[in-house]
Amino acid sequence: MKAAVIIPSRYASTRFSGKPLALINGLPMIRHVYDGAKRASLPEAVIVATDDERIFKAVMAFGGEAVMTAVDHPSGTDRIFQAASAPQYNKYDIIVNVQGDEPLIRPDMIDAVIELLISDSRAGIGTLKKRITVQNEFFDPNIVKVVTDKDGFAMYFSRAPIPYYRDLMTITRDGHILFNGNMEQVQYYKHIGIYSYRKNVLTRMAGLKEGPLERAESLEQLRAMDNGIKIKVGETVHETIGVDCPADIEKVEKWLNTYS
Repeated sequence: MKAAVIIPSRYASTRFSGKPLALINGLPMIRHVYDGAKRASLPEAVIVATDDERIFKAVMAFGGEAVMTAVDHPSGTDRIFQAASAPQYNKYDIIVNVQGDEPLIRPDMIDAVIELLISDSRAGIGTLKKRITVQNEFFDPNIVKVVTDKDGFAMYFSRAPIPYYRDLMTITRDGHILFNGNMEQVQYYKHIGIYSYRKNVLTRMAGLKEGPLERAESLEQLRAMDNGIKIKVGETVHETIGVDCPADIEKVEKWLNTYS
């Protein structure tokens, strides 16, 4: 099976306009994401899908591959679908969505989500999870939690702390959850937002409408689950730092200067 990585990259952003071209250690962020993806072993191609000529030209300038897409896509999945539908990319059976604001993406994480689809024909989408070891993370609605069945398939994704440990938690009268245990007693997993799609599943996803679960949690992966698409979840020990605002650049640079 042939696989390709497609990196959706928009210039406009409510919190950080021009984010893909923000410099990290002197190089644009999109370069860090692209180079990380290129180091993966299983993909045969890495393509940036963008709506802006400035990003397109920046990628071409460092020798990368890029394709222009429409400016009005409602999600990164729709942008990836347009790019994957181009005649030159029809040969790929598996498409990996690597977010353009993940400059610390590791190549083995990309290989892992591809392998999830190669090794299990039941899976339509592959993604990753990481064990939560810091208590405040499972109460943080910005950190998405996932629970899986015994075969590693996602049962649900939520911004809430799931599962609820009845013997270790108490709900107060004002609706707050108190945790009365320690981290060794619980198994919480955060979702790591990298996806692999079978080509036919990506095509199907592009035609599906938002459902009540997705609308409630604002999580697009629930659209797939709501329509019976099975998501296989592998476990990783690696952390990532997504760039949502200018302050996150400093965090990424600190990590790179310390560990790379």
